[in-house]
Amino acid sequence: MFASHYDEGRVATTFIADPIWSQLSKRTIDRCRDLERRTGIEFFTDRDELVIGHKSDPHMKYIYQAAVDMKNKAQILDRTEVSKQYPFLSVRRKDDSIIYSKTGGFLSPRKLVLAQCTAAHLQGCDIFNDIVNQVTELNQSDGSKCMVVTTANGQKYFARKVLLTPGAFIGFHNLLPPKKELVLTLLKQDLAFVEVGEKDVSRLKKMPVVIWKDQIDNIFCYVLPPIQYPDGKHYIKIGRRTTEELCTQKEVIDYLQRDPSEVVADPHLLDLLVELVKDLEVISTHGDSCVTAHTPSGLLYCDMVTPRLGIAIAGNGAGVTASDEVGNMAARMIISGSWNHDLPREKFRAKFRVAIKAKISARL
Repeated sequence: MFASHYDEGRVATTFIADPIWSQLSKRTIDRCRDLERRTGIEFFTDRDELVIGHKSDPHMKYIYQAAVDMKNKAQILDRTEVSKQYPFLSVRRKDDSIIYSKTGGFLSPRKLVLAQCTAAHLQGCDIFNDIVNQVTELNQSDGSKCMVVTTANGQKYFARKVLLTPGAFIGFHNLLPPKKELVLTLLKQDLAFVEVGEKDVSRLKKMPVVIWKDQIDNIFCYVLPPIQYPDGKHYIKIGRRTTEELCTQKEVIDYLQRDPSEVVADPHLLDLLVELVKDLEVISTHGDSCVTAHTPSGLLYCDMVTPRLGIAIAGNGAGVTASDEVGNMAARMIISGSWNHDLPREKFRAKFRVAIKAKISARL
C-alpha cells in the first residue's frame, strides 16, 4: 500500500481559514494527550504556531480576526518583535506575524495511525492488513442484503455496513457502486527536507511550527522544526500544495513510490527556508511525495452512499490534524445509518459526477 502518512512530521493547527475545519482540528488536538495515555504511543508535540502573511490576504483575514478574539493566547507582532522572541527567524518587512501560544504543534502521522489502530483494537476491533479490491452488495437467500469486501488474496468479509476511508484511492478500485464517481481532485504536494546537525537542533529547540503565505510568489507553505526520523537524522521539513493533478491509479502510485534519495528538493522551497531560518547549516537535502484529495467545497465528504455503504474521505490538506474528530463523525454516521453529529450534514454531502447523455438527433 502507498500512502502519505509514512512520515514523522505534520502540522497540527486549529487555525485554518475555515471555521468547520478549525472545529474539527481543535477537537482532534484536544484529544491527543488522552489518546497517547490510553495507547502508550506518543505522537504529538505541542509548540507555538507562527502564521506569516499580509493581513489583506483572505486567509490571513480569518487568522487575524481569530488572534484578536483570542486576546491572551495570541500576539500580533511585527518583524522586529518576532526576531526578539525567536532570534533564529527572519520575517519579511511587509509581512504580518501572528503567534499562538501552545494551541497546536506537530505530530507524527505514522505514530498517530498506530495509536488510532491500537485504540480501536483495545475497544474490540479486529484489524486485518490487506488490500481491498472490491466492495459489493449481496442479495441473500432469505431476502436480506449484506456487504461483501473482497481482498487481493481472495479473502471475503461479510458485513452489515462498510465505511470507506481510502483517501486518494477511492476511485481506483471497485469500492463504490457502478456509475458512482465522486467529484474529487488529487493534487501533488512538494516536500523538501533539510538535514541539520546537533548545533541547529539545539538552537532551534523552541522553533514554532510556521504557516507562511508568501505574497511574492503566492505560495502557501508550512515549515516544521527539526524532527528526528527513523534513520536517526534530524530534518526540517517544508511543504506546499501544488496545482498539479494526478488522474490515474498508476500516476498516484508512481508519484508516491519515488525513492526519496532520488527526488530533488524544490529549490524555491529551500530558498524560502533559508530566508526564514537564519544561519542554517545544511548537511543534505532531498524531496518527497504527498498526495492530497480535494473537494469543490474545500470540506471533506462524510456521507452515506447507500443505506449500507458510507464514505469519509478528502482531507483537502487538513486530514491529519482533524483525523480523530472526522473518525468520530464517520463512526457515528455508519453506526446509526444517518447523520449523528453537531456540525451540519449539508456541509459534508458527497458530490458525484453526472453522466452526460449523448443527444441523438433524428431526421423525420
